[in-house]
Amino acid sequence: MHFTLIRYILISFLVAVAGFMLACLVALSSLEQVAAQLETSDVAATLEMIRNNQFIVLLLSLVGFLGGLIGMTSAAHQAARIVDRLRQATIYLGDVVLDEMSPDDFLLASDGLDREIQEMMLKIKNSQQRYLDASPLTRLPGNLAIEQVLKGKMEHGEKFALCYIDLDDFKAFNDKYGYAKGSDLIKMTGEVLYRAKDEYADQQDFVGHIGGDDFVLITSPDKVESVCQAILDEFDSLIPDYYPPEDRETGFIEGSDRYGVMRRFPIMSITIAVVSDEKRSFKSPIEIARVATEIKDYAKSLPGSNYLIDRRITTRWDT
Repeated sequence: MHFTLIRYILISFLVAVAGFMLACLVALSSLEQVAAQLETSDVAATLEMIRNNQFIVLLLSLVGFLGGLIGMTSAAHQAARIVDRLRQATIYLGDVVLDEMSPDDFLLASDGLDREIQEMMLKIKNSQQRYLDASPLTRLPGNLAIEQVLKGKMEHGEKFALCYIDLDDFKAFNDKYGYAKGSDLIKMTGEVLYRAKDEYADQQDFVGHIGGDDFVLITSPDKVESVCQAILDEFDSLIPDYYPPEDRETGFIEGSDRYGVMRRFPIMSITIAVVSDEKRSFKSPIEIARVATEIKDYAKSLPGSNYLIDRRITTRWDT
C-alpha cells in the first residue's frame, strides 16, 4: 500500500533526526564538562574527555546517518515496486486484453496497493465491457449490461420491474422518412426514458438499449406505473413533431408491411410490457425476456400507446 512508502520515509527521517539530536546533546554535555575541567586546570583529563566525547558524537552521528540511509533505501525500493506494479497495470491496459482476462490473471494481491490496483483494473474491465456493449446511437448500455443488472438483482433478492419498451410501426416510419429521421426518433426515445427514470424512479435504476427500437428500463415495482405513464405522456406529446404537417393532419402514413402488403400506419405510438418478480419468481434473465416478449406481443395489438403489467402469480393471465 502507498502508506508503506510513507511509513518508510517517516521512519528514516525520525531515525536520522534522533541520531543527530543525540549527537548534539552529547556535544553540549561535553562542552559543559570541558568548561568544568578547565576550571580545575586538569589539562590531561580534559583532553581525554574531549577525545571520548568526540568518539561518542561521531558514533551517534554515524548511526543516525546510516539509519536514515537504510530507511531511505527501503523507501526507494518500495517506490520502485510501486512503479513496477503500475507499469504492469499499464501494460495490461495497453494490450487491451481486459475483456479476455479473469480476476486471477491480474496482479496477486500481496498488499493493499496491489488490491487497489486489482480493483481498479476490474472496474475498468467492467466499464470496458459495458462500453463495447453500448449502443453507438443512444450511448445506452446493451444486452450484456441488462443481463448483469437482472442477475445482480436476482442474486441479492431485490424486487424489480422490467419494462420492455417497443415503438409501434417504427419500420413503416423508417421506410418512409429514411434512416436519419429514424435514428433521431430512436435517440429521442432513449432521452424520454432517461428523463422518466430520473424524475419518477431512483437514480440507480437502469435504462438500456437492446437495439433498433427496443429498450429496457429496470426500476422497482412501486415506481413502475408512474415511470410508464410519464414515458407514454411525453412520447405522445413529442412524436407528432417527427411527421410533416400533411401526415399529421391525415393521422397516418401509407407503406408496405413486412409481408409487402400496402397499409395505412397511424402516427407512431409506444408499447411497454412490464414484468415483475413482486408476485412471481424467475430462474433466469432468459425467462424474464420470454415473458416480456409475450406481454409485448399482446400489448402491441391494442391501439395507441399502452403499458401492460404482468400480474400473474402462476401461469394465469391477470393484467
